[in-house]
Amino acid sequence: MTRLVAAVATDPGRVRASNQDRAIVDNGFLAVADGMGGHVGGEIAARLAVEAVGRAYEAHPSVEGLIAAVHSANTAIYAQGAREHGLRGMGTTLTAAALIETSRGPRVAIVNVGDSRAYLFGPDGLRQLTEDHSLVEEMVRRGEISETEAFFHPHRHILTRALGVDAQLEVDSWTIAVTEGDRILLCSDGLTNECPDNEIAEILRARPDPDSAARALVVRALEHGGNDNVTVIIADVEGVTVGAVDGAQRAVASGVVGEAAAGPPPAMPAPRRFATGDDLVGERRAPRAANARRRGPGERVVSAWSVLFVLALLAVLGGVAGFVEWFVKASYFVGFEGNKVAIFQGRPGGFLWFKPTLVETTSLTRSSVYAPSLPFLQAGLLEPSLSAAVGVVNSLMHEKNALGLSVATTGAGRATPVVSAKTSGGI
Repeated sequence: MTRLVAAVATDPGRVRASNQDRAIVDNGFLAVADGMGGHVGGEIAARLAVEAVGRAYEAHPSVEGLIAAVHSANTAIYAQGAREHGLRGMGTTLTAAALIETSRGPRVAIVNVGDSRAYLFGPDGLRQLTEDHSLVEEMVRRGEISETEAFFHPHRHILTRALGVDAQLEVDSWTIAVTEGDRILLCSDGLTNECPDNEIAEILRARPDPDSAARALVVRALEHGGNDNVTVIIADVEGVTVGAVDGAQRAVASGVVGEAAAGPPPAMPAPRRFATGDDLVGERRAPRAANARRRGPGERVVSAWSVLFVLALLAVLGGVAGFVEWFVKASYFVGFEGNKVAIFQGRPGGFLWFKPTLVETTSLTRSSVYAPSLPFLQAGLLEPSLSAAVGVVNSLMHEKNALGLSVATTGAGRATPVVSAKTSGGI
């Protein structure tokens, strides 16, 4: 009998203060959700999505059941956002995969809303299964920009479709045939915004164990900047007899992640220890000194080596402090100063003892900003230079007209871009 042997890894990244990604791996069902709309709202929307769809799949393990579950989750998120003022505007992406048995053999059903992705890795390499429902991907599909330009576009985070932002929702869905040794990858955009597909394929090829591969992908995203929460699920397709357990080599992961997990995760074969939820990846500890001996009677407590060591330590600490100051001051972000869009120097929310510095307050008001951009401005759009931040402001000022997108206003007063996207389905 076919099964999915899966592992999951997640990290808040190096910029975000919290982890709004949620993921679930449970008995042939996999899902990743990337919340939006503020700290609390994003977490709630993402959790509602993965838990509701997971329960529905258990009751109706079919592609039709998955689609119905996504619509039900969308209704629940939208209704809660409308009821609670503090949760208005919350939403989430959702990409889910589930193993289903058909008359033609095992299939994996896929559903997708937003820009979290599903990939298939097999003998022919890495293939993206989903289409991003984002502003820049719509521009790529219309031929307005290249894929390379989309990778570096300042508005690549703006979604054209997400759960919870409107009462109506279009869901992409389809099924794929799978064979022994195929590998399914689900991930949030915290991975794909940092790592190109060739790097992802390289890690999947080099690490046959799904747990090791998932953790290595998260670490690679952190090494490339870690500008967003990053979550990865890797599931290997295996044909096994009923009741067989391969516990000596790996375990089938189960449960919701993105919050602090019970107990420490397995040790990672790298110089970092991975932690789930809002915990950061721990740094390597300094090795314990070898051949240490007790101080004998009459020996001096302070020696020349001790003085040199203290001076060297102070020099290192001074260098670290200088690097941190350079790191912070070399960054800029676009956010809100009161009701106006503004440019700040530093990192969103501050970094260590360095707080953001206001560089310029623009004339652009909150009400004039393209609605899907609001959550990202609220969190702070990080840019590598002042000129790039100015470019983001200019783009925001001309966004509606320049992109040629019509805007519909929902009953709750939120603006949502009206786009057309192909939906496929069936087995």
